[in-house]
Amino acid sequence: MNMHAHHLSRHQVIALLEERDTLREQVRQLEELLRPTIILPAAWRLSRMEADFLNALRAAAPGMVHRERMMIALYGLSDEPPEPKILDVYLCKVRRRLMEAQTRIQVETIYGRGWRLHPESVVRFDEAVAAYRGSSDLAFDRRAA
Repeated sequence: MNMHAHHLSRHQVIALLEERDTLREQVRQLEELLRPTIILPAAWRLSRMEADFLNALRAAAPGMVHRERMMIALYGLSDEPPEPKILDVYLCKVRRRLMEAQTRIQVETIYGRGWRLHPESVVRFDEAVAAYRGSSDLAFDRRAA
């Protein structure tokens, strides 16, 4: 439909604004679904963004998470996303925290494309989360908390 704003009636403008708000809410809900919901062991000492980064990797395993998908998983479809280099910062922090916690979970870099969890690391990740979940009253879904 090729209409100019000055040709729209008040009713049409209101309808378009309501449709816009509905679409924004649908996008917000879809972005929420992209955000992982696994509660990670406290011993890993991850910030929320670092945990979201790691969970996005686990959700894609055994596949890879492209840089663009990671930006959406962490920041949604924001009009003003941060610099893409922030992903490299989170990656370094996640790797350091996992090493400090002696998890033996490895994040592989697929040069120029993205990252994935090493196949053996997926098993270690799942075992660590299951053990943590078994030792606490926390549920997998942090939205339930």
